[in-house]
Amino acid sequence: MRKLYIGGQLVEGQGAPVSVENPADGTVIDSFAGASAVQAEAALQAAQKAFVSWSRTSVEERIGWMMKFQAELYKDRDMLIELDSLESGKPYKNAVGDFEASARLLTFYADEARRTFGTSISDKDSPNHGVYHVVEHRPRGVVVAHLAWNYPLANMGLKIGPALAAGCTIVLKPSSQTPLASLHYGEIAKRIGMPNGVLNIVAGKASEVGAALNRSKIPSMITLIGSSDTGVQVMQEGSTSIKSYSLELGGNAPVIIMEDCADELESIATKTVAIKVSNSGQDCTDFNRIYVHESLYDRYCQLVAQKMDAVVVGRWKDEGEIVMGPMINRGARDRILELIQDAVKHGARLVKGGEIPAGMEAGHFVSPALLVDVKDDMRVCREEIFGPIISVQPYHDFDEVLKQAVDTDMGLASYLFGHDARAIAKAFETFESGDVFINGASGNSYTPHVGIKQSGLGCDQSRWSLQEYYHLKRISMKP
Repeated sequence: MRKLYIGGQLVEGQGAPVSVENPADGTVIDSFAGASAVQAEAALQAAQKAFVSWSRTSVEERIGWMMKFQAELYKDRDMLIELDSLESGKPYKNAVGDFEASARLLTFYADEARRTFGTSISDKDSPNHGVYHVVEHRPRGVVVAHLAWNYPLANMGLKIGPALAAGCTIVLKPSSQTPLASLHYGEIAKRIGMPNGVLNIVAGKASEVGAALNRSKIPSMITLIGSSDTGVQVMQEGSTSIKSYSLELGGNAPVIIMEDCADELESIATKTVAIKVSNSGQDCTDFNRIYVHESLYDRYCQLVAQKMDAVVVGRWKDEGEIVMGPMINRGARDRILELIQDAVKHGARLVKGGEIPAGMEAGHFVSPALLVDVKDDMRVCREEIFGPIISVQPYHDFDEVLKQAVDTDMGLASYLFGHDARAIAKAFETFESGDVFINGASGNSYTPHVGIKQSGLGCDQSRWSLQEYYHLKRISMKP
């Protein structure tokens, strides 16, 4: 029986049952009683009580607990990777990456906490330095973290790392679709004797558990990885008190491939396929609208179609150059089929893919699809795809395609392939997104992952993310 982790204790849920399905075959992996609203409140109370002492511990003491936790994660590495794969559908290599990111982020935020300092400000109006101003960082308080299902373990690291390093206490709510590996983090915390209430993990219905966490006046901060609609809902529910928010939400990433990319067009096509099938396209920074200069358009489409032949639709440790798993659930799979049908109905051409593979009907598989001659008024361009559809259209004028690129409420990631320095600078200034990637460059733990417009508030990763878990405190004094 899966258990929640509240106030340092592993407890059985008292709320609605949660059934976790394997997306690869539709079977139920596990069922357990989720948390109730009362238990969500108990987790918040435990975190509030623990904050009094945890916030006063030294940075090195907090880091010591984080490193103990990380060491135990590695002891359970194989089991966590398998659980992650079973509940999310990730093939083995993707699940390994999810786990390693989670563990690595603990080290990253521990190091960043060591490098977080206050500052002193001289008073320019006071003679002989007669007034001193000192600004310090202080832990913000109790944090509530709502996690997405697409990277269950990495998301745990993105929230546990900065919260504990900063001196906050935290209540985590993993997605009900992928709670199993996340709940095991509670067993690890119990095993190492983590101070009671510092870390709490509750799983259950969002309408009950999530709402109770958001509406409480205890949290000083709510952080979410999820959809833009969910972000609005969380802020509405959290309006019972003044709270800080850090929200990483949906995207609708444009990709522009310029005419001077002829020599590397094959590598761009390879990268396109790799990105679109990684995690089955269920990534908020995924390529969504691909605009290719008309002089390269036909060749690019042909190359992408060829590169798609290397993709194997499969599960776990199936062999292949690129193995793509299932969608998270039947609804997600059917929506991908609907997006393809809508695009074809309105004039796009399906070159290949977009089918349910024979013999895999019990799972939530769909083969990657290449749609060409797409138009911006189609659903596949207006909505976040969040699946393995490669959506391509030609462009003629660079200024016009930049206007198309920013014609969206979303602002998470934008991509440009090209070598004209003036065009790169213009694109950087024009793109309305927190992340801008040029010629296949990617981010890492040191770079902020930023959503603007309807794609979020604040950021994940980097030292800037850690800053969100502190508030500033100033003292002004005469010696």
